[in-house]
Amino acid sequence: MPNLDFYAIDKDFLVVLDYVFEKSGCRVFESYSKFDEEILEFEKPEDIIRNRKSGQSTYLQLVVPSASKLVEIRRIPLDESTGHRFRYSIDGWGLIQLYLGNQTLAGITNSHTNHNSEARARHWEPTRDMDSVSRWDWKEIVSVSSALNRFIRKQAVASAFRRPYCHLPRAHTTPE
Repeated sequence: MPNLDFYAIDKDFLVVLDYVFEKSGCRVFESYSKFDEEILEFEKPEDIIRNRKSGQSTYLQLVVPSASKLVEIRRIPLDESTGHRFRYSIDGWGLIQLYLGNQTLAGITNSHTNHNSEARARHWEPTRDMDSVSRWDWKEIVSVSSALNRFIRKQAVASAFRRPYCHLPRAHTTPE
């Protein structure tokens, strides 16, 4: 499973998200909807940035182009004691996770990318009611995920705790 933990904050995420929308060809969804709301599919990076809550991480799922019909939006009923009725999640064997960390008074929490391997998905297939693992294009998933990780590593200006630290390229900065 190619995973990458990295550090980035604020507008640094725009560089990563620009890549996702312009180069990967992926559809981008939130992992879970807000309570009592539909799940969001994002059309551009600014939609994600605008939707982020200060001090909270953002959890996204990337759907590779060949898998658009393989994912399922699942309604999750909630116990009435929670004060909410439902929320939604997006499910599928070959989704690519992109978690955007945040900055707090304690420091920067790491961001993360990852996806299932075909072997892991096959192992868990009997336990989940989802479309067949064999319908997913695993070469495409690995290719898109690996390209994203390479792009993020190239943005790194330093490393902390063996994790790349991405910094907004000078061309994208705004004058002070």
